Amino acid sequence: MREAAINRLVEHHSTAVIRALSGTHQATYRRQGVFVDGKRLAVESPYLLADPVNHELVRNRGVVDALSMRLLHSDREFHRLHGPDTLIEKLVFDILEQLRCESRSDPRMTGLVMNMNQAFSLWCLEFRAGGHAETEFGLMLFALIHIVRSRVLNIPPDPDVEGLIESARFELAPHIGSDLAGLKRSSSDQIAYAKHALSIAASILELMKQSGMHSIEREISTLRDKNLLPPETVDDEYLDETDFADSLYRNTGSHDQVYRIFCTDYDQTLVAQNLYRLAQRVKLREQLDKLIAAQSVNVQRLAQRLKILFGTPTRSGWNEGVEDGYIDGRRISQLIANPAYSRIFKQEKQTLQSDAVVVFLIDNSGSMRRQKYEALTVLIDVLCRALDIAGVKSEILGFSTGGWAGGQSIKAWRNSGSPSNPGRLNDRLHVIYKQAETDWKRARLNIAAMLNPAHFREGLDGEALEWAFMRLIERPESRKCLVFASDGAPMETATCNHNSPSYLDNHLRDVAHAIERSGTVELRGIATAFSLDDYLLNWTPIDFSGTLDTRAFHVLERIFEPARSSDAG
Repeated sequence: MREAAINRLVEHHSTAVIRALSGTHQATYRRQGVFVDGKRLAVESPYLLADPVNHELVRNRGVVDALSMRLLHSDREFHRLHGPDTLIEKLVFDILEQLRCESRSDPRMTGLVMNMNQAFSLWCLEFRAGGHAETEFGLMLFALIHIVRSRVLNIPPDPDVEGLIESARFELAPHIGSDLAGLKRSSSDQIAYAKHALSIAASILELMKQSGMHSIEREISTLRDKNLLPPETVDDEYLDETDFADSLYRNTGSHDQVYRIFCTDYDQTLVAQNLYRLAQRVKLREQLDKLIAAQSVNVQRLAQRLKILFGTPTRSGWNEGVEDGYIDGRRISQLIANPAYSRIFKQEKQTLQSDAVVVFLIDNSGSMRRQKYEALTVLIDVLCRALDIAGVKSEILGFSTGGWAGGQSIKAWRNSGSPSNPGRLNDRLHVIYKQAETDWKRARLNIAAMLNPAHFREGLDGEALEWAFMRLIERPESRKCLVFASDGAPMETATCNHNSPSYLDNHLRDVAHAIERSGTVELRGIATAFSLDDYLLNWTPIDFSGTLDTRAFHVLERIFEPARSSDAG
């Protein structure tokens, strides 16, 4: 199984665990951290970092359980407002709050307690193996965690650790003794507990100043780089729609999380007619028409449903001579002449008119060849034809890469000395199958180009989603709808080989969540294979393995109806 797929699976299950244990149903687990309503939960506790490389189940499970206890037992806003300012005090204060939350876990949940203890033990082994407990700062941090953990959680001290931290314990005891007892007494009261925690944090800072430690920030940075401390949390996690493109590429904590593009010289955006010759597209259109005929779908009836879905009632005159409504002054004379005459009223005439545009963004990666891309082409073609009849504009976009495993871009990277963390390393290929201003009849041949998978290679999903969004927000329509059809697996070999394994996954999440928070575009998804739950709030699966059923052709109603949008997926 590919590394990216493993990452998605781990994050998906971790999200389910966190939601179940904490009761916070808007929480998600990604980038080795918890996000609530799209904003990262700020944690500094050293051992709350899962194993991102080996996916060690025991450690990952314990970290997720500990984070769940943090969500369940800590008032996040109180913790943020009352936290100290200096780096070391903030670190200590957060560690102590995490230990308090773990002490509040239900002792009857023996599996949860065991998971947290095992994850902590594995972190300790890694910390010591790296020699970090031998530095003055590292030893003091290590000792403080063990002292407080033993006292607050009632955990017997490890004899091996006791010998290691004895000197640090002797130094700390006179300064934190009374507050340590206070932590134990007030573990069920976050406000009272915080007073003692802040006092201990201030004492640690003072001790470090007295001992002449001047490289604390450097040591903390080293621990972050070695995955022994969580990445520093960015306070402003929410993105501003007015600066959408720039904000997607900012530094989100660790160096390799910044989405970069190494080379754009070979990127292309093509209209479908430039992909294949006219004769090929004519033949493909004949093939597509036969596939559609086999579906027996009533396009006119579908168009009427879509007209209702995307239409807005608009006044278009009056129905006159009716028996109720507004009095029509021009007919009063008829009533006077004939008191039995009742058709003296008029009613507003309303028709459905659309001020909406629907953009379909289609994954043209090689993996889609195995996902019945023919059936997806049939679905998109029929939907666009029905939208055209309903008076709703539509656009079809596709995305792939110019080559396999890097194309020309990776050659340029190698010629530049193969610098580390290069960012995206393949040539981007964006395809326009149908423009919004082109009606379905004139775009028929270009749409048929979707049936030729010769240009299906790899996928840079995040960039494609951003491209579609930027095209869409420039449209004049008041309602803008974006449908992302994907197998749920962003993958480009060269980029994943020379950046972090979840590099493309993280970028897709960032873009999707930024679009959803912007409120300017209604983003929905169609999953052709894997779940899209890790990326989109609203999506629905469709089975493309056989003949499409009626439910498949009503997909736009399922994902865009207001009453159902929150239930999609």
